[in-house]
Amino acid sequence: MELPGISLEELDERASLQRRVDNKYVIDGDAFAELVRALRSDHQVLEIDGRREFGYQSVYFDTPELRCFHDHVDDRRPRFKARTRLYRDTGKCVFEVKIKRGDGETDKRQIDHSVAADEFDEAARECLRAALHGTDCEPPGGSLRASLRTAFTRVTLAPETGAARTTCDLGIELTRPGGGQARLKAGLVVVESKSEDGEGPTDRELRALGHESISLSKYRTGIALLVDDARDDSRQRVQQLFDVG
Repeated sequence: MELPGISLEELDERASLQRRVDNKYVIDGDAFAELVRALRSDHQVLEIDGRREFGYQSVYFDTPELRCFHDHVDDRRPRFKARTRLYRDTGKCVFEVKIKRGDGETDKRQIDHSVAADEFDEAARECLRAALHGTDCEPPGGSLRASLRTAFTRVTLAPETGAARTTCDLGIELTRPGGGQARLKAGLVVVESKSEDGEGPTDRELRALGHESISLSKYRTGIALLVDDARDDSRQRVQQLFDVG
């Protein structure tokens, strides 16, 4: 990828974006190459120890009734998602709470996670309680449990100035504990533009190339595809993007 590198420290200092607007696009490899060419004059790519592609694994937690999934399907706001994220290249694991606010912005809280990635411990419970405090989002009545695992490879781009970043996810795998797996179709890339107002450089370039943003959540997609009785009218659309089985 013909872009200069940027360190993680520089990227976080410039564009931590704990509150942001996210737009997602699913494009093929040719369109992704066009996007990189359009951005290369003023963008950098995250580079750590000479690597520019990084492995991620996440475990999402939900109630036995899949409240987080159903809140997403019903577009309830505010709503939350809770997950661990393991950075496979470094072994670092964090617990995150993402809150979709009524105005469409996303608020993210994060702490280090020192136990197994699929364990929802007391530190995670306290992080969730603190994140939901002062919001209109009702805390879950009981403990959460692992409901979906994801794995993918990520490339991260950022403009040389301004608070924005773009993540590009390849080889996405969605696995339901106890069985069932879905994989992003070969050659597709999930591009997510993260900016303060939803109008980042990637949004402008992809629209100029004729691409529109879509609603696509890894968690919602995994449950819709892998839980037989999941009520979700997006199932037919995402079935075109993923191979199941």
